[in-house]
Amino acid sequence: MPTFDLQSVIDRHKVGRLQRRILLLCLAVVTLDGIDVAMVSYIGPSLISDWHITKAQLGPVVTSGLLGLALGSLFAGPLADRLGRRKVILASLIFFGLMSAATALTSDILWFSILRVLTGFGLGAALPNATTLVSEYAPSQRRSQMMALTYCGMTLGGAVAGYLTNLFVQVASWHWAMVAGGILPLVCAVLVAVALPESPKFLARQEERRSELVTLMNRVVPEQFTSDTLFTLDEPAVAAKVRVAGLVTSRYRIGTLTIWVGFVCAFFIVYLMNSWMPILMTDVGFSLTAAATMGLLLQAGGTLGNLGIGWLMDRFGLHRTVGIAMACAAALLVLIALAPKQGLVLGTLVFVLGMFTNTVGTGFPILSAAFYPTSIRATGTSWATGIARFGAIGGAAAGTVLVALGFNYRQVFLALLIPAAVCIIALTVKARYAAKEAVPTAQELTRAS
Repeated sequence: MPTFDLQSVIDRHKVGRLQRRILLLCLAVVTLDGIDVAMVSYIGPSLISDWHITKAQLGPVVTSGLLGLALGSLFAGPLADRLGRRKVILASLIFFGLMSAATALTSDILWFSILRVLTGFGLGAALPNATTLVSEYAPSQRRSQMMALTYCGMTLGGAVAGYLTNLFVQVASWHWAMVAGGILPLVCAVLVAVALPESPKFLARQEERRSELVTLMNRVVPEQFTSDTLFTLDEPAVAAKVRVAGLVTSRYRIGTLTIWVGFVCAFFIVYLMNSWMPILMTDVGFSLTAAATMGLLLQAGGTLGNLGIGWLMDRFGLHRTVGIAMACAAALLVLIALAPKQGLVLGTLVFVLGMFTNTVGTGFPILSAAFYPTSIRATGTSWATGIARFGAIGGAAAGTVLVALGFNYRQVFLALLIPAAVCIIALTVKARYAAKEAVPTAQELTRAS
């Protein structure tokens, strides 16, 4: 029986047509995340006007979707490691689209928030599995770059959402923006059903699906394998019953906890800015259009940064690249707080800030995918993303509190130096003490279960 190491087969070939298609489809899924999260922040002023509420009362609207994203991520990881990445992505897109469209029918904060939780749950299940799928098709030397390109969808979606929402609000109402936000994932679900294959590494763990894997690999690489070919994975396996517990066994514990802490801090910063940037800028005196432009610049900077961080991580190391990016973000926070209230100056600084903050948020899923083996990779990446979403909720909620207390944008940006410092410390600890190739022993897995 001819036997090949699956990753070695992928590594010895350039990225092919099927891998590029998978990258584009998963990019589309991640873009929907960026559109959905940013859309709510942009319709915030319209909700305040239509429902006659205060900015503080808008808090549940902003945070409810993030809560759903967190819960969806925690739930979907173990499910995808058992059922497959493709099935979970497809079901999540359909559920997310229906709930988003239903949100357009609401007329008060309570029902809007409930449906936002459900919408976020569906999307939270799709996002980490899309990035995990990309990582499992990528050559080792291109993995960080391909995952970073996938995460460009978050900032790209945020940029698109600003002007898409503004268009619908001016032409019709915010309701139609939510309808559009529901139709897009349903269209994406059709594309996924037709064109997205299952992960080869997931199939390699399923003995009964060997022939399916051989057929798939004949499409992935320009080699031809016979039906009796056996593909192996040079990595540890974790039993299904200990997938979540396996994340905190003694050999994974430090890496898991530092990824969680750093990721929480990164999302705290990103989502506070994404959720409150338009409102903070209008309070300074900028028009709604100018405030939307600031949000666009933040997302555009993040997109540009994501294009480069994967290349940098592949060449200069994962931890070093992410740590330096967060240090640069901290310096930009201080510069924005000290800068004059001029559109050109603030816009330039916000653009550069987005390059660093969003790329740090992109770096942690890449760290997670590199840290965990296939048998718990979706679980590890999904739980890291899900835990980080609580940081996103904290950021959006903190924005509510700071605005209610009368903090101006300068004080808000200086306050973000605290999570930036904690993130850098977490990265330093992981780089120093966490072994990426750690293999848990059978005794450790038994204790964890």
